[in-house]
Amino acid sequence: MTNSLFCKMLKLAVVACLATSLTHSAPAQSNNKKEAKRSARPPAITTTKWDSMDLGPFFSGYLNSQNPGRPLSQKTISIQLGKDNEAAMAFDTERVRMVHGWTGGFIKLPFRRDGLEGFPEVVGETVFAVPTGPGWAKGGKFEDPRPRFNGNGQQYGPMPRDWAHWRGLYLNGDQVVLSYTVGNCGVLELPGVETAGGVTLLTRTIQMEATPSENALVVLQVDKAQGTVNGNVALLTQGDEATGAALIGSSKGAWDITPEGRLHLKLPKSKETTFKIALWHGPKADTAKFEAAAKAATKIASPKALTKGGPARWTTPVTTKGKLGTGDGPYVVDTITVPEDNPWKSWIRCSGLDFFKDGRVAICSVSGDVWIVSGVDAKLENLAWKRYATGLFQPLGLKIVDDRVYVLGRDQITRLHDLNKDDEADFYENFNNDVSVTSHYHEFCLNLETDSKGNFYFIKGGNLGDAQIPHHGCLMRVSKDGSKLDIVATGHRAPNGLGVGPADQITSADNEGNWVPTSRVNLVKPGGFYGHVFTAHAKETPTDYDKPIFWLPHQIDNSSGGQTWVTSDKWGPFKGDMLHTSYGKCTLFKVMYEEVNGQVQGGVVRFPLNFDTGIMRGKFSPFDGQLYLAGLRVWQSSGAREGAFQRVRYTGKPVQMPKELHVKKNGVEITFTAPLDPATAADAQNYAVDQWNYHWTRDYGSKLYSAEDPDKVLGDKGQATFRGEDVEVKSVKLSTDKKTVFIEIPDVKPVMQMRIRYNIDSADGNQLRQEIFNTINRVPAS
Repeated sequence: MTNSLFCKMLKLAVVACLATSLTHSAPAQSNNKKEAKRSARPPAITTTKWDSMDLGPFFSGYLNSQNPGRPLSQKTISIQLGKDNEAAMAFDTERVRMVHGWTGGFIKLPFRRDGLEGFPEVVGETVFAVPTGPGWAKGGKFEDPRPRFNGNGQQYGPMPRDWAHWRGLYLNGDQVVLSYTVGNCGVLELPGVETAGGVTLLTRTIQMEATPSENALVVLQVDKAQGTVNGNVALLTQGDEATGAALIGSSKGAWDITPEGRLHLKLPKSKETTFKIALWHGPKADTAKFEAAAKAATKIASPKALTKGGPARWTTPVTTKGKLGTGDGPYVVDTITVPEDNPWKSWIRCSGLDFFKDGRVAICSVSGDVWIVSGVDAKLENLAWKRYATGLFQPLGLKIVDDRVYVLGRDQITRLHDLNKDDEADFYENFNNDVSVTSHYHEFCLNLETDSKGNFYFIKGGNLGDAQIPHHGCLMRVSKDGSKLDIVATGHRAPNGLGVGPADQITSADNEGNWVPTSRVNLVKPGGFYGHVFTAHAKETPTDYDKPIFWLPHQIDNSSGGQTWVTSDKWGPFKGDMLHTSYGKCTLFKVMYEEVNGQVQGGVVRFPLNFDTGIMRGKFSPFDGQLYLAGLRVWQSSGAREGAFQRVRYTGKPVQMPKELHVKKNGVEITFTAPLDPATAADAQNYAVDQWNYHWTRDYGSKLYSAEDPDKVLGDKGQATFRGEDVEVKSVKLSTDKKTVFIEIPDVKPVMQMRIRYNIDSADGNQLRQEIFNTINRVPAS
């Protein structure tokens, strides 16, 4: 369906809804004509760029069917059908069921929070719907076997693999072939739409491997309907309307209608077989027309023939020209220009990146796309963006392993395959979909990294209240082969990222909110709990938490991104060090941390760089050794652009920044990357240190509190300027190599937030006016 046609249909639907709403809401008695006229003013229609975007042949997300009694489907693939996209079906990948079918439109994506909050909704007329429960039976039973979380009634996760399992989908042009298993039997299913004698039929063409046992699938349900079966046709009537199903290409299947109005198709054990189910809804008086149309729909396609890759859909790359950064510092920011104006009106909001072996870059967009970018060289003059995949469920992480793209969405990790080598993904494989979901806005699945053993890691947000599923707020690991998911750590609230270091160090970051007094970055231990009580997943309510490496004030980092390690010796003096990104403040930090008697602690210093958007994913290129960053602006961020892909390039000029930070019994030691001027560096008057604590409570964020008097408020989290309690700087000593200063502080004690400011000169005369934000969790004995 064209964008213009979709918009026209959407406007008609909205007008109809408004007319109904206004009729129902008009005052029963009113003599005030002006007031009645004022109350009848229609609300503004709110849209996003998603409304004009070519979403591709399918789109993954939640689905609100707008059908009473049909609950929301949490992991759904909505599929466009027909040459003019005149119909659609939706498949539930958790329960392996075709959950909904309709004509007259596709889906309306939500608009709140730039389209990421809310539910996609069906646009059109329902043909059939399937109630909550498994799509296929086991042992003749359809009872949902999935566990319920802590007795709250919420069932979660995919079906047991020995019952049914989602494998993925194939694309062939605009046709979508679903692949799954039922027991040990592989199934391919091709959704479609046909018209015969003026009657529109939705079709399900199913190709099954040989099965040694009987099977049954649920086809539809019409509550309180009267059902009849006549040969290969089943009819369910309710009042003046009817819903029909016809079995085509098989004489062995048998229809079964339950007292609840649910239609099942029972299948005997058999060799490999292919059959088609034709579905229709219309006036009861037109049932004969449906039966005639079903008799005419004898042609059955082979789903397997469509699994080899088909014609390319987005053949022409979009070209852009990058912009090299300027400045006289050691680092500058280059921009790999995003093609915001592209033929498919794709809303590109960069949410993950990685490198192929040939130097190309894969970028995912939270809007559902994956793009391949070539021409990323020193000059950035000939960039080419090739659309590679579409329709993914709010992807916020991407990793390339053995030159194959893995993308993390809310529903699963998808492994993308280009079967016919035309630079477009043809098979969207379910690598692992064990993660449980609800429809709460905050529970994104974030970042995707691997360790030295090939295991995958990602982190999932919570729902801001008591956990409703076992994965709320957890950092997860998926085995190298995708067969197993397990929980590494708990207690996260809204963690927009993690990192895996060269020695398999795992880090996570969380954002200010309830039980998270301000942004924090953690060095994760297996089994660790990182502060958000609602997602502790513990029998007893925690009274303490694993301490972070550091806290950061709201004004410095109100919304943390992910972490990355410097793997390059071409990026200045920081190889092996960790970097931290701020999505909220669009800034990059150098991390310094140490371990004192088993307790980690540290701090950060900001790079004097500016970025176009909320940076949150970083990778070092194995080709030029520079840092590449992807980011977007959706939730709270000071970023100007909705999506950006940028490079932090080392110019070769001297770097004059802190590199190491160590807490001593009587002070703090800072090591710089270059020699300092003795006159200014050893002058205590050039340093200022203040400190404060936060309160760990269920309140949203925390004020600044005295480290000496826990109830004394020093300032509010939202103040533009802020200050803690002054800490005495007794003296400052400079090492013989002129690179390390020791700031003597009497009686050093643990504190959640310390700030060290200095205004000194480097040995070559450059002014260093910087500040370090650090946390002291443990003071060494000597």
